[in-house]
Parts: sequence; structure tokens; C-alpha cells
Amino acid sequence: MPLQTLQFRPGIVKDVTSLSNSGGWYDADKIRFCMGFPETIGGWQKYSADTFLGSCRVLHQWASLAGTNYTALGTHLKLYVETGGAYYDITPIRRTVVLGANPFTTQSIANGKLTVTDAAHGAVLNDFVTFSGAAAFDNYTAVMLNAEFQIIEIINSSTYTVKVVGVTSAVAAVSGGGAAVTGAYQINTGPDTQVLGTGWGAGTYGRGTWGSASTSGVSTGQIRIWSLDNFGEDLVAAVRGGAIYTWVASTGTGVRAVNITSLTGANQAPTICTGIVVSEIDRHLIVFGTNKNGIATQDLMLVRWCSSEDLTEWESTPSTTAGSQRISAGSQIVGWVRARQEVLIWTDVALNSMAFTGPPYTFGFNLMAEGISIIGPNAMVQDRNTVFWMDRNSFRYYDGSLNTIACPVQEYVTNNLNADQRFKVACGSNPKFNEVWWFYPTASSSENDRYVIFNYVSNVWCIGTISRTAWVGLSVSGRPIAAAGGYMWEHEFGVNDGTSAMQPFIEGSDLQIGDGDSFSFISRVIPDITFTGTNATPLTTFKILKRDYPASTFAAGYTSTVASTTEQSFVRIRGRQFGLRVESNQTNQAWRLGTQRVELQPDGKKT
Repeated sequence: MPLQTLQFRPGIVKDVTSLSNSGGWYDADKIRFCMGFPETIGGWQKYSADTFLGSCRVLHQWASLAGTNYTALGTHLKLYVETGGAYYDITPIRRTVVLGANPFTTQSIANGKLTVTDAAHGAVLNDFVTFSGAAAFDNYTAVMLNAEFQIIEIINSSTYTVKVVGVTSAVAAVSGGGAAVTGAYQINTGPDTQVLGTGWGAGTYGRGTWGSASTSGVSTGQIRIWSLDNFGEDLVAAVRGGAIYTWVASTGTGVRAVNITSLTGANQAPTICTGIVVSEIDRHLIVFGTNKNGIATQDLMLVRWCSSEDLTEWESTPSTTAGSQRISAGSQIVGWVRARQEVLIWTDVALNSMAFTGPPYTFGFNLMAEGISIIGPNAMVQDRNTVFWMDRNSFRYYDGSLNTIACPVQEYVTNNLNADQRFKVACGSNPKFNEVWWFYPTASSSENDRYVIFNYVSNVWCIGTISRTAWVGLSVSGRPIAAAGGYMWEHEFGVNDGTSAMQPFIEGSDLQIGDGDSFSFISRVIPDITFTGTNATPLTTFKILKRDYPASTFAAGYTSTVASTTEQSFVRIRGRQFGLRVESNQTNQAWRLGTQRVELQPDGKKT
């Protein structure tokens, strides 16, 4: 019987039926295409053994003048700087106060919980506070009390609960701590899950016990998203819907970030914003969705910038280059990215360009297109002078002109995306492989659990499952860095998922002879696969799936373990339509498929 080559087009196609995509690939996980052939993606390892608290939505890397490499991480609980594999908490302090006499009261025996009394504390659930100057009482030592605590319950605007670790027993309703207890409150934490509307769970509604008073400075239903950039060697960090902070690298990792309004000589600095970026030319800090000079109310369409090289000067005068501009199309600024000699700004309905023009206006603004937006504030990336982003119903790019990318998995992604959590979509580049990655939450998940990849050189798409919340395409290590689960992960390192197997697979669309009116018979499979990695006996599983009609479920007609030495397998499979699936679950191995061949012949029309 004649051998037939199984030719597959590169890329995954999900938005047509499997039969309509005959000769293509239909499904995959942890696969990319190289020179038209599928291969496993690179592995990953922990960037550091240290961990951080909270869900990280943004990463930013830079170096000091002394050559120290830093990574800034903004989570829904903290702001960190990482250097040398260690995470340093630089979360700003919003309030430092001396509490009243004996502010701690034990709640019950042996649970370690303390009620803390502080009038108008302004805290929300999960906030952090550090006590100092406390004296021992009951069974609580001074070391136990003079530490950082996370607030586990808001009782009312004057009292909240923390839990002390290490207490073995205590007497209920005993007060203590002394008259010199100081509380240093970090800025309010933010939600980790988007809560829409004004009902239960949104804002302060549903916090605490029935009848509890709302607190000032509460976190809203908007998930906590930071925007980070470096102003020279110093970090600038802004909370979406909050203030702008700066951390001075020369002061060291033991010093926290401070509000820019507290800087010496600060003049009319913004007090609230949607986010920030530093301009490429003349170094201006650009602030989006901020308040006007002298007005506390946030304007979600207003753009402001400081005077050149000066974080403290925000007043527009003949002697400064500070200024502002309100964007007209839309109701709020959603996202922005520094592109080549311009900043692209997305509102909810339009795309704008902001470019340096020099005196007298410093920056010029152009409305590039209406009817274009972005699915979330981190759903874009600039790579090789091209900006790629995910819109609500399409993928687009800008390289001097606006373009829509033809995407054969578009419906598969958007129809299965959790739209309520769309602001969690994270985008990053993988320059070595000419790829842009988007991580997104599926309809059944509240966190990013899938990805879609676009190779902008070969114009092919891949899909798969990985949980990542932030991504830096080219790190100081030369590899992509991502965040998830309290760790940073270094990608394209080795071939494993940490120390476990990645479990990649790829599955082809239906194949048939002619128009499918005849059955086919396969008697032999000749695999073509190349293995890499350190596994001495690498293995994959080849499956030939069969069915007679497009609506039928694929049945396993042939399953075989294929090693590097496997020359051929003799089989007996009969059906109208066939599919090829290759998968593996071995550690320390990677593989690339070549051209598969089967011995196949028509086998009559009998049903």
C-alpha cells in the first residue's frame, strides 16, 4: 500500500470546524511553531526562591547608576523592589499615629486575636499596620506586638482585628499595650477580583458585620493595578484610582516609597490618577486620568505632565515645561504605552497619539481613530517598533498605521473570556521567538488561566494553559520574566514546568480521502520526531483518532509510545475521518515534529 504524507499547515485554527480545517492543527497546549513545524515551548524555573504577597499585575525592570539591577512589583497588597533574588517591601505609609492608652484587647482564649482601637483608622480589610512601642501584657510579649500585622476584620471605623502568631493562651477581654503604641498604616490594599455594580461585595457594602460603619479610604470594586516606570534611577509607581509615589534608589531598600506631594518643593503635584509613564524625550512624568491644578476631583480624561527632569514642578508657567491636555473622545483613559517617539493612549472608544513637539506646548495630541479601544490596561506591548494589543473583539497592531490582525482563534478566545475580569489580561513579548503572548481568564475562572500567542514573523497563532498575571519580555537575564502564585518565573529556561513535566500536546484537524464518501484503512505509521533535553529515554505518545461523521466523537484508533528509536508501527484502523494527536508527560525532554507518514488506502463505501 502507498505511503501518504500528512501535511499540516502551521498554526492553530479554532474558529471553523475541525473538518473545515482539514490539513491544519486544531488544538494544542505549550506548543509553538518553528519553520512551520510544531515544537514544545521552553520551560521555566523560579527566578528567586523568595516569595511576595498578593497578585502581581505589573513588573518593571531597570538599573541604578551604580549598575544594580532592580525589578519592581505591584501587587494588590504590596509594592516591592526585588534585587539579588530578595524582595523588599517599599509599600508607602499613609498614616502614622500614636494610639490611645492600652489600645489592644484580647478577643477570646488561645486564638491570638486582638481588637485594636484607633479612632478613624481609615483601614480596610487586608490592610497592613506595623506597631512599635508596645509593652507586654497578658500572654503577649513585646516582640509579638511590635511587628507588622495584616488586618483580618474591620469592626467599625474605630476598631479592627489582627492576629498575633505564637500566643498559646490568653484571658478574654484584657486590655493592654501601654500608652506609647505607634501604628504605621500602609496605603489601603486593593481588591484582587473585579466587583462590578453597587451590590453586595462592591466597595464597602458587605464588609464587616451587619450594621458596621463604612471606613474612609476604602478599596473599591476596581482591582488593584499599579503602573511603574523609572525616572532616571528612581522608581515612580502609581495606583489606578490612587496616588503617585516615588522610591529613591540611593536611599536603599530599607526605605519606603513616598507620595510625590510630600517631596521638598512639590508644587501642584497630582493627588489621584489612573496611571503614569515617563516620556522618552526630555524626561517628563506623564500622568493619565488625574486632577486639575488646585482641584481634588479626578478627571478620567485629563493628561498632565511635570516640568522636564523635575518631579516636583507641575505648574504650567513660562519658566516650566509642565502642562496638561484633556482628551475629547471617550469617558475614561483605559491604557497607554510608550511607543517609538510617541505615547499611544487608549480611551474606552478611541486611540490617541501623544508626541513631543517642544515649546510652547511641549506635547501634541492627535486622535488616530475612533471605534478602537483595548480590553484592559495591560493588554498591550511594544516590540520592535510595533505595538500589539487585544481589543474587545479583535487583535490589532500599530507600526505607523493601524491594522487588524487576522486571527483564526479570535472567537475561541473572546467567547471564552471572563469579561468581568478583563482588566486582568496581561500582554508581553518573547523577542527571541518573535512572539506576543496574552494571558487571560476564561469564563470559568476569575484569574488568568490561559494564553494565546501570535508569531508576528510567521503570522501563526497558538493557544494553551498557563497561569501568569504579569510578564516582562526581555529581562536582565536575557529571558522573559513572569509572575504568578507569589513567585517570579524565568521562562525559556530548560524544558520543564519548574521541576515537573509540562505535558504539551498538539492535535490535528480531521483528515479524509477525497470527499469522505469512502472509508480509509491505515496499516502503518512512520513517525518523524526530534527530541532534545537531558532525558536519556525520551518518549511521546502518538494517537491516531477516528470517526465516521463530523458530529461523532473521536475514538482512539491507535495509541503508541514513540521513542527516538521508533522506526514504524503496524496498526489496523478503519474510518472516514482521522486525526493525529501527539502528547507527552516526561520531564527533561522537549520535541519537534517533522513530516509524519502513514500507509493508507481506500477501503470501500460500506457503512
